[in-house]
Amino acid sequence: MTLDIIVTHYQEPFSVGVPLLNSIAMQRMVDFRDITVRIVNDGKGHELSDAELGQYAYRIEQMSIPKGGVSRARNAGLDASTADWVMFCDFDDLFSSVFALYMIFCAMNEDRFDTLWSAFTEETKDPDGKMVLVAHEKQDYVFIHGKAHRRQYLVENGIRFHPKLTVHEDVFFTMMALKLCKPERIAAIRTPIYCWRWNENSVVRKDNSEDYVLDTYDHLIRQRIALTEEFLKRGMMEDAITAIVKTVCDSYYDSQQFTWQKPENLQKVRKAENWFAAYLKRYANYYVKASPRLTATVADASRANAVKKGTLYMERETLKDWFQHIMDTAKPIPMHEQNV
Repeated sequence: MTLDIIVTHYQEPFSVGVPLLNSIAMQRMVDFRDITVRIVNDGKGHELSDAELGQYAYRIEQMSIPKGGVSRARNAGLDASTADWVMFCDFDDLFSSVFALYMIFCAMNEDRFDTLWSAFTEETKDPDGKMVLVAHEKQDYVFIHGKAHRRQYLVENGIRFHPKLTVHEDVFFTMMALKLCKPERIAAIRTPIYCWRWNENSVVRKDNSEDYVLDTYDHLIRQRIALTEEFLKRGMMEDAITAIVKTVCDSYYDSQQFTWQKPENLQKVRKAENWFAAYLKRYANYYVKASPRLTATVADASRANAVKKGTLYMERETLKDWFQHIMDTAKPIPMHEQNV
């Protein structure tokens, strides 16, 4: 079995990627002849030098594409791959265990899985500014971190990153990869093998990370539209309705968070409500088909997630009242501006 590690790169200096490349070089109990690191430069003119990449004993192949965003770059890497399995890594992350690739190869070599997910750690800062590690131990659909996929499985099922999504793009890909996979063909590694490192300049971390969802809510809704449309196109009605209910419940609990209550964020909140209203208008006929049990289950999970993050202000209005508020005041974003 062979593995391609697809890494997107955009303007960052070589030093940013050294921890990742070094963490691959330190892997134990693997044959480096079976591993290729495929670096995709998102935009020409920012290639890394042969001298920088040539110091590593494993194979590194570099390619450049016209600037098109992270999703197009990852798709280009997937299209160029000839390996049995692929995984996607960010240039500024690293493998947190010297046995990470060994554990991945053990699952790959069983030859009975199509996709693999692992626990991973997140390097972040606590309210006092101290760097801490947060464990992501449960299976999630949000991040690409620590996941690998049989390449032919992705190709046969047309699973790709949505080319128009540049923010919140991971969810679309991982949801499709996991939802289309039979449960018995999903492998799990419970040991954290990957670290999502802190980067002050990343899209997620820069400025005020508490405001990230609010600041990128238009991208979030575009992602939810793309995912819902993909489910509907594939005839996955149950998954589409679940995605719609989750969008409603997540949006409601987002609206109850501290950052959404700040007076200085009022304009951002109004814009977010207009985007949610566009989603609701588009899928209202499907939302009413959801069973009360499904809605209650999804709502409980959304609330638990908000409580866990410590960002929930209070439930100052019921879901019904919030719905009415949206209906009375929001101005849905026109269809032609939804851009998916």
